[in-house]
Amino acid sequence: MKEESREEGEVVVRMSDKEWEFVKDLNVRKKVKESFDALTPRQQDYTVRHLRDSLGVEFIAGLLFTLIIMVWSLFMDAPLKELANPSYTPADERAPWYFIGLQELLAYFDPWLAGVVIPTVLFVGLLAIPFIDPKKESGIGRYTLVERPVAVPAFCFGFALWYGLIIVGQFFRGPGRMFYWPWEDRTLLKGLHAVELVNFPVIGGIIFFILYYGIGVVVPQFIFRKFCETLGVARYYIFIILFLTMMLVPVKIFLRCVFDVKYILSLQIGNTMLNF
Repeated sequence: MKEESREEGEVVVRMSDKEWEFVKDLNVRKKVKESFDALTPRQQDYTVRHLRDSLGVEFIAGLLFTLIIMVWSLFMDAPLKELANPSYTPADERAPWYFIGLQELLAYFDPWLAGVVIPTVLFVGLLAIPFIDPKKESGIGRYTLVERPVAVPAFCFGFALWYGLIIVGQFFRGPGRMFYWPWEDRTLLKGLHAVELVNFPVIGGIIFFILYYGIGVVVPQFIFRKFCETLGVARYYIFIILFLTMMLVPVKIFLRCVFDVKYILSLQIGNTMLNF
């Protein structure tokens, strides 16, 4: 990009040679042109890139996604079931696919955590990540891993975690919410194995969370010092707390599946049990 001297009343628009080839022959009306000239050079650069690149790509992606859903709907059976019978509960009853991730979380967490707290923290955290990104200004209109080194990996991990729960709940759960491999016969009810779940001692659970958040907050400041300085104190603590909280979900699932841990921390506060 070339920098030229600006005369009085002249607005210099910074853009690449390819962008100039795209806009130089456009017949822009005076009203629109005046509005465009009122923008700062950074806003003008973003406007051109957004209209040319982002809007077109998003429109085409939307059309392709709609086409995939239409074709998929032709081959997927979605019959209406009979009226619910209050005296009979089917052995393989499951939620619709868009709620089955929450149903899968119920196997590892109490309902108030699985249905309210975890989804809220997960979605709020994913929405906040683009604003926490240290390159949020230079990365405007750009969504590659290089331009968004924090937002892209964190968002992809949270997104994959949520859809991983949906896939497990939809394709790997059978009657009685037992785990079935795809090649196993789901018409046969597996025997319930008597597994004794254990809880961490209260003091052990408290120590676990102190060490988990303490190490998770302090250690990155030494390993990724430049990154933390770029992020700033406030954005760093918001990001790391949200990230560590999101990571507690796979940690708790791992402890349940491998070590049969039911609760890391179980506290009674008044008449309320706080279980995690």
